[in-house]
Amino acid sequence: MKSVFILILILIIFLFYPQFNEGTDSSCASLERQVLRVVTENKEDSLFLGLLFEGFSNGAFAQEMVKSKYPKLPPMIGCSIFYYDMLINPERVLNLKSNL
Repeated sequence: MKSVFILILILIIFLFYPQFNEGTDSSCASLERQVLRVVTENKEDSLFLGLLFEGFSNGAFAQEMVKSKYPKLPPMIGCSIFYYDMLINPERVLNLKSNL
């Protein structure tokens, strides 16, 4: 019973960490912020562009991307998985950008 509780707690932390880390209302909005941060890193005017796009970012684009790639996976779980993937492999964002 104790191990089941610990497993559920780890799952909850896994799902909600992106929201707490990025200060957003959804995992998909967190994913968009992470992608935006990686794409605008080390570029001129990145602060301005980051602030501009952050205002428009509500998670809809990331949610549609996850739905199209994995239609049977709930968007919250898919966005969380992609968020961690972007944390571990930031170069994948640039590959994603070239595939769009």
